[in-house]
Amino acid sequence: MINRNSLFLFALILASFNLRPGITSVSPVLQGITKELGMNSTSASLLTSIPLLCIGFCSLFAGRLANRYQSEKIITFFIACIGIATFLRVFTSSPIYLLITALLIGAGIGVVSPLISGFIKSYFPENAASMIGIYSTSMVVGASISIGLTTPLQHLLNNSWKNGLAFWSIFSLFAVPIWFMVIKHSQTLTNKASQKRTASLPFKNKEAWLLTSFVGLVILLFYCFAAWLPAIIEEKGGTPSFAGLIGTISMIAQLPATLLLPSLLRVLPSRRLWITFFTLSVIIGLSLLCFTNLTPIVSSICLGIGGGGLVSLTLLLPIDKTASPIEASTWSAMTQAIGYMIGAVGPVIIGFLHDYMGSFVPTLYLLITIGFIVILLGWKLTKPATVKEEGIPGIPVK
Repeated sequence: MINRNSLFLFALILASFNLRPGITSVSPVLQGITKELGMNSTSASLLTSIPLLCIGFCSLFAGRLANRYQSEKIITFFIACIGIATFLRVFTSSPIYLLITALLIGAGIGVVSPLISGFIKSYFPENAASMIGIYSTSMVVGASISIGLTTPLQHLLNNSWKNGLAFWSIFSLFAVPIWFMVIKHSQTLTNKASQKRTASLPFKNKEAWLLTSFVGLVILLFYCFAAWLPAIIEEKGGTPSFAGLIGTISMIAQLPATLLLPSLLRVLPSRRLWITFFTLSVIIGLSLLCFTNLTPIVSSICLGIGGGGLVSLTLLLPIDKTASPIEASTWSAMTQAIGYMIGAVGPVIIGFLHDYMGSFVPTLYLLITIGFIVILLGWKLTKPATVKEEGIPGIPVK
């Protein structure tokens, strides 16, 4: 007899593993891709930016698909799409082909991500905070593994970056059969009144736009160094293998932030404090890369801790700012959709500036400046107030 909760937890973890490698595995082999396909830094940056744009755009339609079809079936279908698109990279022969696979991967992630949140709310209502922690941590683990092992896999698999990228379809190969089991054991919600209950996106709410701007800049910062950190290390004289290791360390350093943030917020519930702390960690990491010759391991740890903490906070802030679950969902949909579209611009800007100036140093200046803007937005966003939060009632948001 299968324990349904254990099955669903395992399925959640496997689904989470699929949501980052299609994007993050590119950065360790980006130099090889650009040389073999004749891409400049600007066009190569689209391999990160296009999935982010698709995540933002497609997340707007996830709810509609779930209303028409069973959400577990939609999740299973699009995890399979992510896996197929990832595997097809083994046949890459042109930049356009590779960009199309990036588009398909981003579309799949954009649909799956919001539905995973709904899956957690449906089947783990009493442990939602813990499940979100597991969800975030599993994504970080998937990203870390893909960054760290893509270069070794490239050497192992016929010295081909195509094979190294395509290998990560293995996560989908494991996840899809488990999600078929989830479909069999899932229950269809029959409360039609609750299904019909909808709320529009808060486009007329100034604070929602402030939150969306904050989330967008956080995502922009995160994916800029996720996409370009290995290339920055190589420009500073590191080998491709060492650059990949630095990227892995950065991802692993996110784990303490994602795992411990709920506990940290119980001890010191000030969102303003943690926004400032995590953003300063990112700024310090970027400054060390820009102004010193200190080992980039220290920089990568600072970037990982700061980036992981900030991204986790972007999942919590819509809950802080809203009074009901359905309102929180609409705020989350808006911040994710528009926030990822804002974030998608970042890697392209970094690539363009590198092509134009021949160095990553000016781009680091820009990212440091954006870090200070994030702090200012965070302070404005977290004016002292008291909200009722599920599991942590009456937490002051300040």
